[in-house]
Amino acid sequence: MKNPIIRTIYLYLFALIGLGMLVIGMSMIINLGLKTWIFTKADMQETYYSRPVPVEIDKKSELEVVDVKELKDPNFYVQRNRQRQASTAISLILVGLPLWLFHWFIIKRDLRKRED
Repeated sequence: MKNPIIRTIYLYLFALIGLGMLVIGMSMIINLGLKTWIFTKADMQETYYSRPVPVEIDKKSELEVVDVKELKDPNFYVQRNRQRQASTAISLILVGLPLWLFHWFIIKRDLRKRED
């Protein structure tokens, strides 16, 4: 091997990046679970202040995507934000876990070879 130091830096760097993605994704999932089941009023501000004012949509318009009744439901925006956060967290976990495991197993294999 010509540059073992470069390979080692690469392996540890990508293992660290994968582990960071995994930790961030898991903390987002835990945060989401806490807001959903334990701290149920944590999203209350979003139901009143950050939701846009519903606009009556012409029923003949092809641009109508969401039913007006859904827009007036205060839980619609909270649910939408939670689903967005959950999809981001799951994608971080699904990318970070294999990235970390792959590089960590290579690091462990290299360490065993050096010891022998």
